[in-house]
Amino acid sequence: HGATGAGDGMIVRRGFTPPPTFHQPRLRQAPAGHFVATMTNGWGAMFSYADRIDAADRWRIAAYIRALQLSQSADPGLLSGEERRLLAAAPTTVPAREADGHE
Repeated sequence: HGATGAGDGMIVRRGFTPPPTFHQPRLRQAPAGHFVATMTNGWGAMFSYADRIDAADRWRIAAYIRALQLSQSADPGLLSGEERRLLAAAPTTVPAREADGHE
């Protein structure tokens, strides 16, 4: 789903069907169990990861998805002045790990 969960990850750049963004209202409102079930059973073009990712880790990934959703819609007004300065100075390029295909 890409570095920010927008559905623009490496698989899309290689010609696969884009997955949905994690930031659409339907997925922002979905319970964490929805993501676990999707990883377990597959959905659409995505195959099951049940034999590749331990069940406990699927729940950890679901928690990460939720944190990613929150991070992309956070209110910058809640940040301290120092945090806003650091955010403004942060690089806006794709991390090297994703750029070389290691998502």
